[in-house]
Amino acid sequence: MADIGKTRRLARMFDARSGRMLCLALDHGMQVGTIAGIEDPARLLDAAVNAGVNAVIVNPGMLVRHGHRFAGGPAVILRVDQTTMWRHGTGTGYADTHNRQVANVEEAVQMGAEAVITYLFTCNNRPEEETRSFEISGRVASECRKWGLVHVIEAMAAKGGFARHDDPDVIAMNCRIAGEIGADIIKTDWCSDTARFHAIATQSLAPVVVAGGPARARFEDTLNNAQTAIAAGATGLMFGRNVFEQQDPGAALKQLAKVVHADVPG
Repeated sequence: MADIGKTRRLARMFDARSGRMLCLALDHGMQVGTIAGIEDPARLLDAAVNAGVNAVIVNPGMLVRHGHRFAGGPAVILRVDQTTMWRHGTGTGYADTHNRQVANVEEAVQMGAEAVITYLFTCNNRPEEETRSFEISGRVASECRKWGLVHVIEAMAAKGGFARHDDPDVIAMNCRIAGEIGADIIKTDWCSDTARFHAIATQSLAPVVVAGGPARARFEDTLNNAQTAIAAGATGLMFGRNVFEQQDPGAALKQLAKVVHADVPG
C-alpha cells in the first residue's frame, strides 16, 4: 500500500506533460530567521499558487498557519530538519555545520504533505556532523517507505568544509549517495559543466533537480542558469531567494515555468 501512496504523490509533484517540476523553496526562515522577501509568507504562497508551480518547500510552522492556501494547489514538501550551515560566516554562525531533526514523517502525513525534505551534507570538517546528517536522512528514508511519502534529499558539500560545493566530482558523489540511501528526488548544486551534470543526472538513481544557489544581481542570470540546467538534464528547479527577492515573485515564477516546461506544446 505504501508503494501506491508514494507513486501517487510523486505524480502530483511533476507536470503531467513535461515530466518536470518547478518548486518554490520557502524553508529559509527555520535556517536563518527572517530575510528579505519572506516577511509575508501569505503573499508569496498566493503568488506560487497563481503561477501554477508544481510544489513548494515549507517548514512545519508555515504549513500549520498557511496550509489552507494549498488546497487544490501545489504539492507540499515539508522540511523536517534544520541546519546551521546557511549562517556560516555570519555573526550567528558556527565554524562547522550542525544538523538536527525537528519533525517526522508521520507528522508530515497528518499535515497533508506529499513529501518531506532532508539535508545530506558531506565533506564537513567534523566527521561526526556528516554522520548525523546521514543518520537523519537514513531514518527519514525508512519512514517514507513505511508511510508512502516522497523523500527529497538535498545533497551538498557542507559550507565551510573541505570541498567546493560546485565541484562536479563532489556533486556526483553526493547525488549517487543520496540515491543509494533511497531518495525519490535529489536536490543539488549546479556545477557549471553541462556534460558532467548530464552524467550526474543519469547515474544518480533518482530525478535530479537544481537548487537556486546564491542570490543573483539580475533575474536574467537566473533564467539563463535555469535554461542551462534543464538543457543539461535537470528534472526541475527548486529556487528560493532568486524568486522571492524579486519585485514581482509571481511574474518571476511564470517566466521560470516557461523555461522548465519549454518543450511542451500549447
